[in-house]
Amino acid sequence: MSDREVLTSALGAAMADLQAAIDADDQALADHLGVHRTDLRCLDLVFRHGPLPSGKLARMLGLTPGSVTALVDRLIKADYVRRTPDPTHGRRVLVVPTERVVRIVTELLRERLAEAHAELAGYSDAELDAIVRFLRSATDRHQRAAARLRGEP
Repeated sequence: MSDREVLTSALGAAMADLQAAIDADDQALADHLGVHRTDLRCLDLVFRHGPLPSGKLARMLGLTPGSVTALVDRLIKADYVRRTPDPTHGRRVLVVPTERVVRIVTELLRERLAEAHAELAGYSDAELDAIVRFLRSATDRHQRAAARLRGEP
């Protein structure tokens, strides 16, 4: 094998290892929080995208509106989210994380984020740009593959 083939093979193996590690970490976090994996995905979306209406959450999670209502009800019962009126739309409500879950998740992730930031300091701006471009391209590729598997255009 050429040096390039060895590197691309190693990259593929590293990506598979990363995916497995993220999957195990997500499961451990869901177990720690006492929620389902889909509930954890919902929390992730609300954390990353800010307050979201249930309908948008349903689309983002690929669930029915009724399923998202039940999911949000579970997260409210756990005191991880709350519903609040949308100030820009009179009849819509938004799902927002509670201060409690923000504290819990911030504490749980503090050390690993500090490690990641310290590690990133060792990369040049050009290297970081290449990593970001690769990860965005991989994300797009996986989203397209998932849509094809679901029979979406």
